[in-house]
Amino acid sequence: MLHPISVLLSLLLLGGSPADEDPTSVPVANTGTENAQEYTIAFWNLENLFDYEDDPDNPGDDEYLPEKEWDQARYERKLDHLARAIVSMDADLLAVCEVENRRVLEDLTRHPDLVEEQWAIVHQDSPDHRGIDLALLYRKPFAEDGPSTLHKIDIGEGNTATRGVLEVPMTLSGTKVTFLVNHWPSRWGGAEKSAPKRKAAAQVARGIIDGHLSNDPAAEIILLGDLNDDPWDPSVREVLKAVRELRAVTHPSNTAPRKEGRTDYSPRLWNPSWGFANSTDNGTYYYWNGWCWNCFDQIIVSSGLLDDRGLQIRKDSVAVHAPDFMKDTERNAFRPARFRKFRGRWEEGYSDHFAVKCRVTLLTPNKEEPASE
Repeated sequence: MLHPISVLLSLLLLGGSPADEDPTSVPVANTGTENAQEYTIAFWNLENLFDYEDDPDNPGDDEYLPEKEWDQARYERKLDHLARAIVSMDADLLAVCEVENRRVLEDLTRHPDLVEEQWAIVHQDSPDHRGIDLALLYRKPFAEDGPSTLHKIDIGEGNTATRGVLEVPMTLSGTKVTFLVNHWPSRWGGAEKSAPKRKAAAQVARGIIDGHLSNDPAAEIILLGDLNDDPWDPSVREVLKAVRELRAVTHPSNTAPRKEGRTDYSPRLWNPSWGFANSTDNGTYYYWNGWCWNCFDQIIVSSGLLDDRGLQIRKDSVAVHAPDFMKDTERNAFRPARFRKFRGRWEEGYSDHFAVKCRVTLLTPNKEEPASE
């Protein structure tokens, strides 16, 4: 008579199992995405990318002129550093802020480290009092799907002297996606006192999003930018309705089309930036006076990026892009290595913000197998 242990060992060696099936196993569904392709999307505040020539119509550039030690050589070093960082991101689309004009973007994309990547530029002049603008850089297969729009923000008593929200309709291999590039008003004068200005910016962005979702509840929208607020601040969590909880966004009660006669359809958005905001000693901007990290730079998506059609965000991919060469010293909390003059000395780093990035997947259905004759 064979010993039971001998029978078990024989089955294992033959690749069998004492049971025909593992009752805990889950079959892998064929989602039709074996041919899916991934792309990297990023945002970066370039910290005062001004050229070195005076623009008489822009008093905001007066601190960035040769007489202020912002000459051609220093400007070109700034471009060298930005180009190195952009190469390290390996991005297919990069939204940016704090750029003076289109010229600086052309100089940047023509840099020897970037020119072969053939970046295209979307840019509009903003009414900002410092003369800094929003822009979007992209490479194929991304393509523009119509003209961009700069939506002005009223920050009080008819004052629109801030950056606005740049809306850019795009396609990726035929799939439509709308990008909203943001740089909300700063915390100058105090976070609480300046909060209404950022709430005003959030209202403008929310209005653009609701317009798209009213026409198509599954519209794919990606909002990204320097919001000058953290994910838990009211401008982001309450006004923009960008939340941490994934289920609150994907649940049918949030994604259902607007019912007839209802005019308040304004579904929640998902803010995956909580993923890095939760961790200690991490963020995109370091506030030295408060000894604290902020997560001002964020990527936020509509529920259309969470379904199984078109574009899909990789939920675990949203991260701060902070390679060691972009960091300051340990003494300075490994904050972003800035490019500015501070206390009479030039710090020639990269930017006072780290970038944020994520991966999106273009879901491509499998080709149907030809019918057998």
